[in-house]
Amino acid sequence: MKDFVVDEVQLDFALSLGADAVLLIVAALTDAELGRLHAAARRRGLAVVVESHDADEVRRALGVSAEIVGVNARDLRSFEVDLGAAGVLGRSIPDGVLRLAESGVKTAADVAALGASGYGAFLVGESLLRAPDPAAALRALRGENPTEVKICGVTREEDVDACLAQGVDWIGVVFAAGSPRRVTEERGRVLRMKANGEAGARQGGVGSGGVTFGAVKGVVAVLSEDTPASQFERIVDVVCPDVVQMPNPARSPSKKPFSSGVAVWNTVRVGQDELTGLEGLSGDALHFDTSLAGVAGGTGKTFDWSVLDAVPRGRPIVLAGGLTPVNVASAVRRVRPDVVDVASGVESAPGVKDAAKVAAFVQEVRRA
Repeated sequence: MKDFVVDEVQLDFALSLGADAVLLIVAALTDAELGRLHAAARRRGLAVVVESHDADEVRRALGVSAEIVGVNARDLRSFEVDLGAAGVLGRSIPDGVLRLAESGVKTAADVAALGASGYGAFLVGESLLRAPDPAAALRALRGENPTEVKICGVTREEDVDACLAQGVDWIGVVFAAGSPRRVTEERGRVLRMKANGEAGARQGGVGSGGVTFGAVKGVVAVLSEDTPASQFERIVDVVCPDVVQMPNPARSPSKKPFSSGVAVWNTVRVGQDELTGLEGLSGDALHFDTSLAGVAGGTGKTFDWSVLDAVPRGRPIVLAGGLTPVNVASAVRRVRPDVVDVASGVESAPGVKDAAKVAAFVQEVRRA
């Protein structure tokens, strides 16, 4: 509970809220108050972040046997941030005390420099709140690969939970005829609401009290090239997807994707479609998938990734086709796509995702 704690009653309030830790700010408390509140919090089983701003406050924090000492690089009087000074203070804190760097952490270089000064944890707020894509900004701070992950062919709410738990960026819901992962528009709406963390969707088992927290970056409605105009309009109206994914959207019977306000990923079927002149194709992103006769996506087959070497990179590239936790890191290093897209590679059966495989897939992408 990040609050200005000055009274023991606030510690009981923190417990009633389910908090694991409280914040004690040295500058706001006398030595006696700091010692009393720190001891009272520990008796209640609460961890305590003792926040300091200068060498004297660090000394006072250590004087109450603080196990976690936060060093705020922001001067409370001028509000100026000095990470260099925070680094010096970090080196003055003895081993065995968890050092928490607060304020001004914006880049992976900041994290590395403070880590070299002994900091093992970081409190980041403003830079993430101001970032146009907070998830991508957090990955950059953690030194993770920025490639986004799409889990396609989601049919069950528990699979949405698994995706949310792993920080998946995109969820694909299939409406293409002939796909074993096809769902109705009404089912797609429920899955989209759950993926976006909206009220009205049945909540699952992630987080406190069985409630799913967080949301994906977007939900992708996967259509076939011959999707009727009436069905397209119903999908847009009922499901409200963020993206429509389909082959040849400009030549589809509906001819509606570009007037609907929905982004479009143009699926290029490798092995069937021409791979020259791609710069002339319509769509906000190009989605490359393996084409097999009679199979509507989810082929489980890779294609020769080298054919994408000449693809113009003026817009996002989405790579699909036979990706699994075993080969996705190689695909990311070889193709450097903006998004990797997987369906059968993380399933125990068509449309049934395996939570362990989803976790392994995301982990391989993040560390590639």
